[in-house]
Amino acid sequence: FRFMMILSVLLLFIFSMGNAADLDEKCPCGWRNSGSRCFKFFSTSVSWVTAEKNCQSLGANLASVHNKVENDFLLSLAGDSTRCWIGGYDAEDAENWFWSDGSPFGYTNWCSGEPNNKNTEHCLEINWTANHCWNNTPCSSTQGYICARKL
Repeated sequence: FRFMMILSVLLLFIFSMGNAADLDEKCPCGWRNSGSRCFKFFSTSVSWVTAEKNCQSLGANLASVHNKVENDFLLSLAGDSTRCWIGGYDAEDAENWFWSDGSPFGYTNWCSGEPNNKNTEHCLEINWTANHCWNNTPCSSTQGYICARKL
């Protein structure tokens, strides 16, 4: 009985480790897994709207961020000093921010004094300044972007 119990626990452990290792394999080629989503950084410099449309053409949206672990993961995809679009926008109402994928806007990592809506800044970029925090900026400015899609 004891042997069967140890064997069962060992098999369960091996099976769960195999599933964890296979997560990136469940993402499309070139995409990286984190949690229940796949992410990809695109270095092509485009406006926020073009970035969102490009993501949608891949069955994705610009990335939403729901905790510090996800934020740090996105920063690692973008590189140390690359500012890039993620899915936040304020629909021209600086008090209310939304994610383009429709998920709740809860976690934030705004830089000090942001969002300030200066010069009609309605879209969200990450990796701003040496603090690697969030900034609102005009949606028409161009930069790379990060898409996210469910597994």
